[in-house]
Amino acid sequence: MKFTLSIIVFFSFWNCFSQINFEKMPENTKEIHFVYERKSNYFINEKGIFADSLLLATDFPKMNFEMINHPLDSTKICGFVSFKKLNKDNKKFLEGTIYHNNEKIVATYYIPSKTMVFYVTRNDDEARNVFKNFFKSTYYKFEYRQEFNYNTGIEKRQYPRVNYVSKFEEIEKTIVPEDAVHASYTEVRNNIMYKNIVLMNENLSSFITPIIFTNNVFGVEKVESIKETIQLKSVTYK
Repeated sequence: MKFTLSIIVFFSFWNCFSQINFEKMPENTKEIHFVYERKSNYFINEKGIFADSLLLATDFPKMNFEMINHPLDSTKICGFVSFKKLNKDNKKFLEGTIYHNNEKIVATYYIPSKTMVFYVTRNDDEARNVFKNFFKSTYYKFEYRQEFNYNTGIEKRQYPRVNYVSKFEEIEKTIVPEDAVHASYTEVRNNIMYKNIVLMNENLSSFITPIIFTNNVFGVEKVESIKETIQLKSVTYK
């Protein structure tokens, strides 16, 4: 595959990732319960859409956008496109992006069987408001299940009407460590390669992760990509 190499770095300093003091796993734990939130990096209000300029350039390559202060943080500069410039196809694409990149992952890792189960729900209030107020369309709640078997290296994904089976080698990512808890990995999106940032936490089991990595030593607290942010919200043990 030929692609244009364009690496995006989200933060100049690693300390922009502030760690949470999660509890260490007690001895004789049989189950690890944890929750992640996946959030789109698009921000939308009555004026239009705001996002990293490279994300806008990738998703809307034929559209001109301007650079302005981000409405939630005036110290940050971002790309902006007015709703007036979006045609029907642009809005449909953006609607799909907002819908798929706002999810809650309620997960359990079963230590004796080395099996992890995700119950994933799309039922985000912010996304619902965007659909209602700006897209003028209906937002539907959606749920699906993922099971990861570390013994067989197989992922099973169950949607309401269809199921998929994948090998870990087809879905897993390999991180490049920067230090003990900071790392990155790359992926290709629309023929452009991006660098995604991973923050791990030394208190957490390596099985606490929203993504199957080949070489994470600790659990994953946060993943920051160009399109979304995945944040660990809670961890409990049984």
